[in-house]
Amino acid sequence: MTVKSTPISARQLHLARLWLAGLKLLDALQDEFFRLFKKTVQGFDAEDVHDLRVASRRLREGLALFAPILPRGRLRRLSHRVRGLTRLLGELRNADEAALFFTELESQAPMEAAPEARRLREELIAEGGRIRLQLEKDLRRFDAASLRKDFKFGPPNPFKRRQADPFHPFPPFAAAAFAERGAQAEALLPAALEGKDAAAQHRLRIAVKKLRYRLEIVAPLLSDQGEEARRTLKRYQDLLGELHDIDVFAGLVRERVADGAGREELLETIEKRRSDLFASFLKLDAKHPLGPLAARVGAGLTGRGNRQAR
Repeated sequence: MTVKSTPISARQLHLARLWLAGLKLLDALQDEFFRLFKKTVQGFDAEDVHDLRVASRRLREGLALFAPILPRGRLRRLSHRVRGLTRLLGELRNADEAALFFTELESQAPMEAAPEARRLREELIAEGGRIRLQLEKDLRRFDAASLRKDFKFGPPNPFKRRQADPFHPFPPFAAAAFAERGAQAEALLPAALEGKDAAAQHRLRIAVKKLRYRLEIVAPLLSDQGEEARRTLKRYQDLLGELHDIDVFAGLVRERVADGAGREELLETIEKRRSDLFASFLKLDAKHPLGPLAARVGAGLTGRGNRQAR
């Protein structure tokens, strides 16, 4: 029989020491991860696969957040195993998203490009089917029981030196940890605002994703559960993700479609979509800049934002 951990309330979290907060929040993250793992293995529904992938990333961010108080060897082992599962799930998502994109493009592309879009769609659907079959085998072989057992942490040794004091109050630790992720994202922003720098936009996408997951973990400390900031970060993540996908899809066209009018029309259509997405990204940055957003969340995590609001 599996005994579920008792969740920690927002009030308790405000008063908690780092070790207790970390233990409870990691318990909640792994409970959700293993619940979705079981559900996915039972049905292999596309939405469940996606949700499990997101849960695996959020769990990895939880491990990164509490790394200063976790045993290093165990932390490396856990991070490695969860990251491996994330990658397995990502292959199917990439194939499904590409097939969906070229399905839509087939109906919208100029006449000479439609047959090429159709051929790519058919190839990608077939590839997705093969990836799905392999994923089902890989997930059934995945030893989730041993992974869950490895997540059981005992009480901290007060005499063992760590990167952070496990008995430090949680709110200031959370604020500093969120500020660290915020600074990483903000530092990547100027290069990402250059329209053609796809690599910089990809790096920012990853940084924003980690920032959003870190926000979601510490959100119980915030008066609005971080909902407004989460929506903004999700919008950043979606736009940057679509930009990255567009670049991948353009690469597929260059690799798989022979020179000719159809190839050029496909690339022109994709480039037009990219320009529209990038314009939306610029508008979002102008309306909701990352630096002030991170500062507001940091103030809320320590309670300063709530006091200023009163």
